Amino acid sequence: MNGKLGQIAVGVLMVIVGAVLYFVFHDVETPVIGLRQAGVVVGVIGVLELVAVAWRASRQ
Repeated sequence: MNGKLGQIAVGVLMVIVGAVLYFVFHDVETPVIGLRQAGVVVGVIGVLELVAVAWRASRQ
């Protein structure tokens, strides 16, 4: 797997995991943060990863 494909796969996986955490575990609270909030954070980071890969690809 080359670098770009791996980065895209990681970004997509993070978005999927974030959506699962947000929608499936929306009522689960841990002592520090709810899994719904963690899902939002993971999803946003995944989207940022995909945007960064697309931006780098467009600059080459």
